[in-house]
Amino acid sequence: MPYITDEMRALIGAPGPKLTAPYPLGPDELRRFVQAVMEGNPVHWDEEAAAASRYGEVVATPLYPMHSTTRRAPGTPDPLDRVHDDPGWDGTDLAAGLGGLPPIDVPLKRILNGGTEAEFFRLAKLGDVVSAQSRYTDMSEREGRSGPMVLLKVETTYTNQDDETLLVSTMTVIIR
Repeated sequence: MPYITDEMRALIGAPGPKLTAPYPLGPDELRRFVQAVMEGNPVHWDEEAAAASRYGEVVATPLYPMHSTTRRAPGTPDPLDRVHDDPGWDGTDLAAGLGGLPPIDVPLKRILNGGTEAEFFRLAKLGDVVSAQSRYTDMSEREGRSGPMVLLKVETTYTNQDDETLLVSTMTVIIR
């Protein structure tokens, strides 16, 4: 019995909603992010080092855009509050990882990250407001050792406020 329906396949290529960070990238947020990912290059926090670099100004790390649109604005609900109503929830939410795309409803329950590829175009700068827009690029089924699997490919394009492309990532999601 096939898991992927014609209605699901019709979603391939259709852009999802454009998600925009709730505020511009500021120096404090960048400093915290750089510390969290243990990035040692001073072009990400030191104005003098950045001015002397090929960038000429402080820039974010290459993967920063993937984090920026998942921030929530002050005063908005915490998505982890869900655990109060559902103590068995493990924090995995397929829909949250798909950039606002419609979830693919299959009777398989386990979700696995099948890997992420990224193509970099430019680094975000202080003051940039990052947006992301995702789309399904492929859906397939296969039989694995543990049973049936559905593989989804999701491409996300990250841009700044001037619509300049920062990064394009392609994530593979395995549902089994």
